[in-house]
Amino acid sequence: MPFIHAGQELLRSKDMDRDSFNSGDWFNRLDFTYQRNNWGIGLPIADKNEGNWDIMRPLLANPALRPGNTEILQALNHFTETLRIRSSSPLFRLGTAEAITQSVRFSNTGPEQLPGLIVMNISNTVGAALDPNYAQIVVLFNANDEEQTFTEAGLAGTALSLHPIQQNASDPVVRQSSFDTDTGAFTIPARTTAVFVQRTSTPSQIGNLVYLPRVVR
Repeated sequence: MPFIHAGQELLRSKDMDRDSFNSGDWFNRLDFTYQRNNWGIGLPIADKNEGNWDIMRPLLANPALRPGNTEILQALNHFTETLRIRSSSPLFRLGTAEAITQSVRFSNTGPEQLPGLIVMNISNTVGAALDPNYAQIVVLFNANDEEQTFTEAGLAGTALSLHPIQQNASDPVVRQSSFDTDTGAFTIPARTTAVFVQRTSTPSQIGNLVYLPRVVR
């Protein structure tokens, strides 16, 4: 199960407090009006932070580092879309080690791998079929600050397409991710996680229903 700390989806800031357990609401405030993230409201308490105050002062005093409503909503929309993608297929929620071993494999491995790129394939054709909608899912995590192209020849001729949620994502960058069916080449923008899916021949309409709201403001 994923662990998500309250406020991460809102770019929550505790003003660089290393451990805010005893810092009170002044540093731990959550703003559900999405106007500010609490950055720059003061130096965190001395307890575990005093040794870094000289580093913190100029950063906390810099208004250019304070996100506003636009940036907070961008983060919230991305976060919500990621949850919707996870909920769109049981292949993202395999319940046993055996199922994971059977269905999940990683490409781009070994000494010739492209650095900073993780390529994960989740198959619905090994063992019990779990998803009526997708035969396989390929997820590419590009941690590089440049676009990456990765070719998996074994996927040439496969009808993979960007996940429907990402095709209409609030982030225009992820929408640039692509797959070349003829060559099996994926192209992923910098600092992007892209999800590609291969539909089954008889997708289930019920399986497409995801009860998670999209935040648009």
